[in-house]
Amino acid sequence: MATRKVKLVGIAEWAKVFPQNRDHKGYEGAYEDSDGACTVDLIMDDSNLSLLQASRSMKKGTPDKDGRGTKVKFVRKYDTGLDWNSGPPVILKSDDTKWDLDVDGFIGNGSKVEVHISVYDTKYKDKCGTRLDKIKVLELERYVTPDDDSPPPPQAVVADDSVLF
Repeated sequence: MATRKVKLVGIAEWAKVFPQNRDHKGYEGAYEDSDGACTVDLIMDDSNLSLLQASRSMKKGTPDKDGRGTKVKFVRKYDTGLDWNSGPPVILKSDDTKWDLDVDGFIGNGSKVEVHISVYDTKYKDKCGTRLDKIKVLELERYVTPDDDSPPPPQAVVADDSVLF
């Protein structure tokens, strides 16, 4: 079975990609058997959506309600029993250094990110799986809780996203 690695750039929403904030249940309990899942909604422009479609991913997405592109949810189950396809995805800063949740915080809605996924063939002829592997935060929008009034942290360095593959 073949695996295709794909990099997509877009706007992150609802980034639940750390052990501390992963989705424990999922829709109708879909993630309960794997101790939850790390998920992120990615809003992509047409060129990134075309890259996703060219990979043969079965992900279709929905139009973003604010007209910013197409929104697709990417998932990585937290415990599949295999170390290579479970646990949290790798999270990097724009300079390719490892994300430190205690210093860098959670990823807020509106952050520009590069999402790395694996699209893989399954034992079913016409079905492919899609797995979230890594997220690189290119431009961080600070995650703000409703009662947070602390000043924002320093701005992250913006990376060059001109190469998608």
